[in-house]
Amino acid sequence: MSSQYIPRPIAQAILRSKRKVVVLEGARAVGKTMMSKTQLLAQGYAYETLAEPNTYELARTDLNGWLSGLELPVIIDEAQRIRELPLAIKELADGMVPGKPHFVLTGSSVINRSGLDGQDPLARRAERFTMNPLTRREMNLTSTSIIDDLWRREPDTGFEGAVARGELFEMMAAGGFPEYSAQYADYGDWEREKLVADDISIVLGNTISPDEKLDISTALNVLGHLLCVPGGISNASALGNAAGLDRRTVDRYIGIFMRRFLIHMLPNLRTAPNRQSPSRAKIHPVDTSLSVETLLGKGGDPEGNPVTFGMLFESFVVNQIVPAAQWSTIHPDCFYWRESGAHPKEVDLVMLRRNRLVGVEVKSSSTVKREDFAGLSQLAKDRRFFRGYLVYTGSRVLKYPNGLWALPVSALWEPGAFM
Repeated sequence: MSSQYIPRPIAQAILRSKRKVVVLEGARAVGKTMMSKTQLLAQGYAYETLAEPNTYELARTDLNGWLSGLELPVIIDEAQRIRELPLAIKELADGMVPGKPHFVLTGSSVINRSGLDGQDPLARRAERFTMNPLTRREMNLTSTSIIDDLWRREPDTGFEGAVARGELFEMMAAGGFPEYSAQYADYGDWEREKLVADDISIVLGNTISPDEKLDISTALNVLGHLLCVPGGISNASALGNAAGLDRRTVDRYIGIFMRRFLIHMLPNLRTAPNRQSPSRAKIHPVDTSLSVETLLGKGGDPEGNPVTFGMLFESFVVNQIVPAAQWSTIHPDCFYWRESGAHPKEVDLVMLRRNRLVGVEVKSSSTVKREDFAGLSQLAKDRRFFRGYLVYTGSRVLKYPNGLWALPVSALWEPGAFM
């Protein structure tokens, strides 16, 4: 893949926002700064970064004075470094005309959401976005959202698009972090493993959030266990036993990883989930490259082991779809769905919007059997059910009764898959 800049559809979603403030959060090196400088500055935004020591010191010592001297509209990069910044911006934003973003705050960790009697000072003033690693659809320079296709268009049964297993694994290993994925083929095996390990250590070692404390060895221990079971259901007690830690410590570190955008979670829709709790949620790496290199570093065989390959494939598919909610016209909430009991039915990804459900099941098989739809068929008993898709590694779009489809994974990014 060329290292030429790839335009991010999320930029247009930010520019369309009617809120006075936009908050853009996402992992380190995911492309927030490059997108801001390339796509937002051209629309009249000034740029300031709190990563620059002199700027940070000035803002830290005289925040209101620094803000009042900024040229608007403005992007403030690494905004999470000053906890008081959202409250100070709230005071300024309240006196501004609505209809467009005057401030775009970006952060490599979650930007402080407390400070006004414990409440988010930017509530009803800010629209929040999360920038994720590049999807394959973005790499193909397709700016529309796959979510809009899954909800509003019909798959084309004439579409064929095979992806060989080796090619698919290389996509999962390269992932979507812009610099890493662009140069993936140029690195040797040992270089790839070291690059990812170093990046993880930097993210965990940086004090990118004020007052957030962690022990780097404990963090690497817990994160390593999580990355080796991509798409696994969170069980803090079991993970604690494996890592030699208590449950509360595991939960605290999972929260840190989420705030630093190393992992993300899908709550279980079946159990009326609290979206803020990782308990029994599915935990996915923010990028499959993190899991591939961690597994290889621990002596695993993620390409040859069918179970591990299947888990990676599930996370890969989820990471092709969930980020696209940021620039879709649907904006669904995303979950997974799993019944209780000894032999529960499960659907890997369920999107909910306005009392309508679309389910996505993932199978790392090149053929489809009727029993592969067992989870989706059970989900279809919910009166809100609209459509269900089985994403697999074969080549053809197949239509089944009752709103069910089998989609080759290439349909998530190749043109012509939807009519």
